[in-house]
Amino acid sequence: MTIRHITAAALIATAGAALVTSAFAQTGERLPWGALKAGNKDNTIPAWDGGLPVTTQPPGFKKDSGFWADPYSADKPLYSVTGKNVAEHADKLTEGTKELLKRYPTFRIDVYPSHRPANYSQWVVDNTVKNAAGRCKTIEGGEALSGCFGGVPFPSPKTGHEAMWNLILAPKGSSVWTYGQGWYVDAAGNKVMTAEVNNRNNNEYYNKNQNVEKFYADGGFYFGNNNLYTAPARNTGEGNLQRKYMNPVANPDKTWSYSPGQRRVRLSPDAAYDFPIATSGGANLYDEIYMFSGKMDRFDWKLVGTKEMLIPYNAYKYLQSKAEDLMHKGHPNPDLIRWELHRVTIVEATLKPGARHVAAKRRYYFDEDMPAAAMSDAWDAQGKLSRTGMAPVAWAYDKQVIIAGGGFFFDMATGVYYNSSVTGSYKGMFIETDTVDVNSFYSPEGLARRTQR
Repeated sequence: MTIRHITAAALIATAGAALVTSAFAQTGERLPWGALKAGNKDNTIPAWDGGLPVTTQPPGFKKDSGFWADPYSADKPLYSVTGKNVAEHADKLTEGTKELLKRYPTFRIDVYPSHRPANYSQWVVDNTVKNAAGRCKTIEGGEALSGCFGGVPFPSPKTGHEAMWNLILAPKGSSVWTYGQGWYVDAAGNKVMTAEVNNRNNNEYYNKNQNVEKFYADGGFYFGNNNLYTAPARNTGEGNLQRKYMNPVANPDKTWSYSPGQRRVRLSPDAAYDFPIATSGGANLYDEIYMFSGKMDRFDWKLVGTKEMLIPYNAYKYLQSKAEDLMHKGHPNPDLIRWELHRVTIVEATLKPGARHVAAKRRYYFDEDMPAAAMSDAWDAQGKLSRTGMAPVAWAYDKQVIIAGGGFFFDMATGVYYNSSVTGSYKGMFIETDTVDVNSFYSPEGLARRTQR
């Protein structure tokens, strides 16, 4: 399929597709974050029933242990999709998923009963309502935000930019410590642990001790990200740091790195757009972090609509899996990835004339309740599917936020794929367990203090 054929019309024409235009947002009872409260007609997507209570404690759950016990562990698969029956389910699969199923006979999708566990705190809900009431606006042609704070920016997005900001600002907590490992699998199936990382990030946009006036008066610094490398030996002692702002046009995102050999912290101006992440073997780009990260200025963004699709979801088993069990040749172990049917928002991005990027067209899919549950496809200038990504997520019931571990990123041309943070191979994830002075911590001086030996 060539790029010019990858259009909303092609999606609508797909046999059995349940594509719903954005105008449909005007009908049906909506939850504060924009999702339809009702299930679908055949109840394969259930109605939202309040989500998982904050008091949820499945067997084996230990608070602040770094992992969350699976509240749906008793579920059995309803059916499986393989390369042999992929055509029967093609209307509910991303192009990348279909290609993986066709390419690898060992890959399959086990589809489980769908659950909708999202249960956002009243603080997030209240701020989402305020955002929807008009305080939240895009500026700079959609590339920046003004007035948004503390909740989903656009519960009823009307443009591709607005929908992408919902993905970028998905409620994942105000602070997260993640202890994970990056793993790379080559086309022959050889597994390499390329990075063991202590990752710390703070999202001041969701800091309950902030307020919207102070947040913007301080420059709208919404996201700080810090990585310290503890393995393998060749990377031990390295570190990097990112700062992201609500208006990246006026205040561009910045990345710094520290190398023990040079013993200095340096600004990394190339760490953006389609620059490859060093530990990924080219399978993961800087603007693919968290499915999408960075400026949107090189693409035209179109909100396509909403569709029922099969996506990785309620991925508690995956988040506790070790890389040795998880990373198979060509694809993740299908025994460890749970798939469910959900309504997803679809956004397409087309490279602007004269702009440079390895992807000429991209498509993003993300869930109506938990937008961090996302998938992506990308096509090169010849119209060939070149990249795909999937981010299995779960719900941190005690914290009332989304658990977003590492995502899978596939280079379809080479057969290489990468997982940016396998938490089950290390110590897991800790959400809102402590605080730091963000301006001091996410600074070049702070990075130097933490890395120099």
